[in-house]
Amino acid sequence: MIKKIKVLILLALITLCLILYLIFIQDSAKPTDNKNGADQQIKQNNSVLLENDYKIKASEFFAAYEKLANNNSFTRENITELRNKLLDLKGIPKKFQELHYEFVLALDKMNDYLSQKNEQKKSDSLEIINRLKADYSNWLNN
Repeated sequence: MIKKIKVLILLALITLCLILYLIFIQDSAKPTDNKNGADQQIKQNNSVLLENDYKIKASEFFAAYEKLANNNSFTRENITELRNKLLDLKGIPKKFQELHYEFVLALDKMNDYLSQKNEQKKSDSLEIINRLKADYSNWLNN
């Protein structure tokens, strides 16, 4: 009978230790608010970096388009090459998706002008580009 009591006491102690161990582990496994704040800060920093990177690339594409327009050297190959480079960009920030879409549309209209010689398509393309430059004038014209 004493053996049974000793075994029961031993099992009770082991169970108590296991419960205490699980309680301590549970607290350390919880994410802290500081970590969530750090993750959010990292995401925000990545977003800013993506936006800045896109601004630089979009400015380069607009400059290339402007150069073609100033030299009046639009060719289907030039426009298609510029369009493909623009479409190859990855990770377009949500903030600039409309700009991206409109620029591709302007390039498509210019390509249509070059293939159909429809002056309306050329003026539509130039109008879209001018509107985008006005809408994003704080960084796009720099």
